[in-house]
Amino acid sequence: MRYSLYLGGIATLFLLGCSGNEPKVSRGPTKSVRDAMRGHGDEEVQTHDPVGQKDPDGKVRLGGLLLTIPQGWERKAPQSSFTQAEFALPRSSGDDADGRLTLSQAGGSIEANIERWKSQFSGAPGAPKQEQLDAGGLKVTLVDLAGEFNDQRGPFAPAVKRSGYRMIAAIIPVEGELHFIKAVGPQKTIEANKEKIYTFIKSVKRME
Repeated sequence: MRYSLYLGGIATLFLLGCSGNEPKVSRGPTKSVRDAMRGHGDEEVQTHDPVGQKDPDGKVRLGGLLLTIPQGWERKAPQSSFTQAEFALPRSSGDDADGRLTLSQAGGSIEANIERWKSQFSGAPGAPKQEQLDAGGLKVTLVDLAGEFNDQRGPFAPAVKRSGYRMIAAIIPVEGELHFIKAVGPQKTIEANKEKIYTFIKSVKRME
């Protein structure tokens, strides 16, 4: 009886092996997917770089772009899932807060995003100062705004009004997507960090 059951089990295993219905085993990403991901980090699967994960030699990534981090800037955990990287800019004497510089990506037009930033200031802040520059072979639009800033750290977070604030921001369009570098903080602090903010923006280049 045991011998018959043994033979029956072998026959069943043989039939299952020949049926072509064996379970499929995942073997990870295909070669084409691996090739697409190689050299680009994990931008496709992460909303932001975890704190401390930066490229060698003091570099930071923004999508497919690379920038050089100035000395004295502290890398912080992003306060929003829309932010890829964030830095604290050292505050000036007498100011009660550090400046905040964020890196992010989004769609839309350059004009629409400038209007959105303008609406983050209460009242009528006036026309923002704008200028164009070339950096790393890329066209950059620079925006400078000041006034009472409605500080909102996320789409559902409450806004906090902060008087005497300033924003210096850059918009870099690359292949249909806009890349943003935005520094916000007390006016004196932003002015003290202005040279480094401009140097940081001008360091941008495409990743090889």
